[in-house]
Amino acid sequence: MPTILKRLLQIIILLLITACGSTKYADDRIADEKFELCSEIKYNRLITEFTPIEGKLIYKQNIHSLLENALIQEKYLTKISKNGYSELLQKAGRKEISPEFFEKFKSDLEFDPYMLFPINSYLSCYGFLFDPLKILDKSNWQYDFVLAYNKFEAYGDLKSDSKYLIDALNKIPEEKFQLIIYRKLFLDLIYVTYTQLN
Repeated sequence: MPTILKRLLQIIILLLITACGSTKYADDRIADEKFELCSEIKYNRLITEFTPIEGKLIYKQNIHSLLENALIQEKYLTKISKNGYSELLQKAGRKEISPEFFEKFKSDLEFDPYMLFPINSYLSCYGFLFDPLKILDKSNWQYDFVLAYNKFEAYGDLKSDSKYLIDALNKIPEEKFQLIIYRKLFLDLIYVTYTQLN
């Protein structure tokens, strides 16, 4: 009889562990969806209310992917990964991305997309997940990311190759970094860094 009870206890513990893992996964997926929705609402508002009408809508809606593609084509970005972006941020900080690259990007678009790269626009979406929705708490990676990014801003070292920015980048799990919603902030910084230099 003790063997059966032992087995039953093991099954119950296994079920509890699996259930907790499933809940964590479901919460994580929901957080991604809510973050994406918040980001899209903010970005759509930016496109429709604050930017000039010039430029094709499809380009405006996909400006981050278009910039990322151009960076890949010109071999400034070697891989869509945290390591690839870390290298890219360092290249941008060392001014290794030529001004001609950005001029060609604007020329190909047939408009200047500066207003479509709003620095920090998406950070409030993290706060949205913590406070009113309470989907996330201090145990989630997003909390660590926001703290690290705030440190980057607080030290006034707003260079794209800042060690604080690289630290923030490294707080994002690699599998999450595959979603463009988590890469947009870095693309914003790269584009804005370029325009401030020229």
